Amino acid sequence: MKSVIAAMLLWIGANTNYNVDIPHPQVLLLPQSELEHKYSTQSIYGELHGFYSERDNTIYLPESFNIYDAWKKGVLFHELVHYVQDMNDVPVKCTAEYEKEAYPLQKQYLWEVHGLNWKYDELWHKLISNCQYN
Repeated sequence: MKSVIAAMLLWIGANTNYNVDIPHPQVLLLPQSELEHKYSTQSIYGELHGFYSERDNTIYLPESFNIYDAWKKGVLFHELVHYVQDMNDVPVKCTAEYEKEAYPLQKQYLWEVHGLNWKYDELWHKLISNCQYN
């Protein structure tokens, strides 16, 4: 896991202006029910794939996480972007604004590193990254 996170941090550093010379976050794998309980709510967007907690600088993923699955790596990458945003004190009005950058970076990472052409609904992205709707 450490080498995957190191490679992802290098990619983030090469593709953004963020300082990625930071300690690695803790990553914990939890059963799905515990993951959703720790997140404090059932995800309104379907199954919760993971989340980053600013309180303890930890990325939480389901115990079904598979380091060899490109999509699952994309989920880890997305949460790592949030960790990097947090460590770089990105100013936002609400945490939903972190998504404005995280989803496009995840899409770019999945394509450039894994050849996975992930498409998400642009309107959905606009809604979940807007403070007014979250």
